[in-house]
Amino acid sequence: MGVMSKPRRAGYARDLADVVARVAGDYARDKRLCTAVAVGFTGLAAYAHYMTSQPAIAEQFHLVQEEARARSKAKRERRNHRTGSNVSTIASSAARNGTPSSSAPASDNEDSKHGVGDGGKALAEAKVAAPKRKVAAVDATFLKRMAFILRIVIPGITSREAMLLAIQTVMLVTRSFISLRIARKGGDGLQAVMERSWKKFFMVLGDFFVSGVAASVVNSALKYLTNSITVAFRQRLTLYVHARYLSNRAYYRAAVLRVGNLDNADQRIVEDLNQFCATASDLFARTFKPLLDVVLSTHRMGESMGYSGLTILYSYFFLSGAVIRAVSPPFSEYIARTQKLEGDFRRMHSRLITHAEEVAFLDGARRERDILDAKLDKTTTWSSFYFYLQFKQGVIDQYFVKYFASMIGWPVLAFPFLADTSSRSAAEIAARYRESDTLIQSASSSIGDLMMVYKKLQRLAGFTARVMDLLEAVDSIHDTNETRTAGAIEDGSNEGEDVGAVGSVGTMVREYEKRTGLGKLDGGKMGQSGGSGRGVIASSSEEGVRFSGVTVYSPDGRLLVKEVNLTLAPGENLFVTGANGAGKTSLFRVLAGLWEPTAGTITRPDVAGATDESFQVFYVPQKPYLVSGTLRDQVMYPLPGDPERDDEVVEALSRVNLGRFVRTSPEGLDRLPHDWADVLSGGEKQRVGLARLYFHKPAYAVLDEATSAINPDEEGAFYSHLGTLGITAFSIAHRLELKRFHHQHLHFHADGTGGWTLERIKGGKR
Repeated sequence: MGVMSKPRRAGYARDLADVVARVAGDYARDKRLCTAVAVGFTGLAAYAHYMTSQPAIAEQFHLVQEEARARSKAKRERRNHRTGSNVSTIASSAARNGTPSSSAPASDNEDSKHGVGDGGKALAEAKVAAPKRKVAAVDATFLKRMAFILRIVIPGITSREAMLLAIQTVMLVTRSFISLRIARKGGDGLQAVMERSWKKFFMVLGDFFVSGVAASVVNSALKYLTNSITVAFRQRLTLYVHARYLSNRAYYRAAVLRVGNLDNADQRIVEDLNQFCATASDLFARTFKPLLDVVLSTHRMGESMGYSGLTILYSYFFLSGAVIRAVSPPFSEYIARTQKLEGDFRRMHSRLITHAEEVAFLDGARRERDILDAKLDKTTTWSSFYFYLQFKQGVIDQYFVKYFASMIGWPVLAFPFLADTSSRSAAEIAARYRESDTLIQSASSSIGDLMMVYKKLQRLAGFTARVMDLLEAVDSIHDTNETRTAGAIEDGSNEGEDVGAVGSVGTMVREYEKRTGLGKLDGGKMGQSGGSGRGVIASSSEEGVRFSGVTVYSPDGRLLVKEVNLTLAPGENLFVTGANGAGKTSLFRVLAGLWEPTAGTITRPDVAGATDESFQVFYVPQKPYLVSGTLRDQVMYPLPGDPERDDEVVEALSRVNLGRFVRTSPEGLDRLPHDWADVLSGGEKQRVGLARLYFHKPAYAVLDEATSAINPDEEGAFYSHLGTLGITAFSIAHRLELKRFHHQHLHFHADGTGGWTLERIKGGKR
């Protein structure tokens, strides 16, 4: 190939300069565009400068940069650690066996690395399998988590969800074939116009009419199927979470005892699960259809214009995709952080609703506003920073994926036709050019969508991390409880550690948990000082309750009571006093199975089929819980409303002087206000709690200031009816007037030593 002459090079340079000048002149003549661009870009630059100059935003930039540096450093350290540990393991194994490192058995190396023998190998493998890194990212951990969740939302090939996905797949294939036909008919229409053929034109028009109807149905069906899959996924996943979260008192351990370190459970269950399901269901359609479009469009274009130009175009997309991923911030982690801040802000408003009356009495609106405004400022500051990062990344994405790709695509499309020396007519060439143009636009758009799938995966990874944190936390609560009660780990130093995820819905999910190690979290202790929950709760054929040397710590490690010895026969009421915060309720939480004793033994009657949740210790607090439901539901809770037991409900209400609600209301027991808390006074709420107690007739009841808002003259009748029903009462109160209705008096010293005093009450009566 000869060297280009100077005149020819000069000619090409003049042509290029002429092209640049013409483009610039054409833009300059478009006054409206130039004005709009100047004004818009100036305003955007001014706002960006304003945002980045805000101290809070600048601080976020600094924190993100520090996090990026920390991630890079941690990655280097992990890489160096893996290299160093492999070398040291081989060397130590060789030294121990007296053989060269290359001849050391692989199994010995593994055992020495984990520091366990055969007996502890399973536990060590579980710890290795359980992911320690909690940062949301598109990596192997994300794929394992997704596989775990998909086994929940798609339990089998015959399930509703699998059927919806199959139908959606068929519709996606149909949509791609329709797109190919429309592209081909677009070229045929152009050919008909150039040939001035009315017949061909109306044939194309009729074909397009039919294809348009089919495309409209398919497009609407795809949207409907995506929404249906979202609903089905959400229902399946939420039911799974409900089954785990509301069993074995996991909700109590998470909210009160803080086992599993689960924050904002309501936000995760209501909002994060929905966002995850919507993102996951949408991702399939937005991945499968573009992939199919690329394959079909490439095949069709290859037939008409060859594959060499397409190879160049697709290589560009591959390289630009790698560049975009390299410069993209960790949006999956930022999405998880955004959801956490939104959950915190939502929780603050929920607290205000819950304690609205107390806030109003204290005139605390200004203080509450300051708290809410501070949370809002923190949330909006982060959101502004997050959206600014999205804007910067969006500029890069749009240019490389859309506009610069068009610059590559036009020559790829035009060169084969510019170099066409065949005998095809101009109309035929124009028709094929129009078809190829439509196809290459479709393929380029689809490849761009596939490149943007990574961003959607980042978004999905953020929600997956939030959902999986919820599932792992709930599983850790179950694991902790079952490990203690079953004695799965014999070594006392290991108590509270996880030994496997259990109790999942479905054998397939359980087996997957065991195989992958997902669902396990470190920790899980109740936070009891010195204690690992070594106390014993035993059942006995004898009646009555016995505390033998029972010591109880609070979840935050504070000693409440030490070595209590107490025996209560049936019908023998106990009166409990002590200062606020002394832990007066702690013994009964242990008796009911909510807490675990740190030491000692609790013996309680052996009730057939009794468990921690079914043992009959009924709790009546100062402010009884009012369930969402009818008046019947308030009394029968936690049982579902049953009209066949209305006589018992009315009897219980009459015993506490609330019968007027039945007599004066047309709905009777079916009365359903918006919120019973707004209808009942403080004293009436306590009467509902007592009516609930009378209805259920448990063997034991804890009355925690349960009559503090009721007329003292009526308390004698209430306690007398407890004796009639055979209910043994444990009363926690400050009013010593109630002492006469009890037989023993237990006083907590609240001096930090766990001291207590027990005395028998003379003349105690029902």
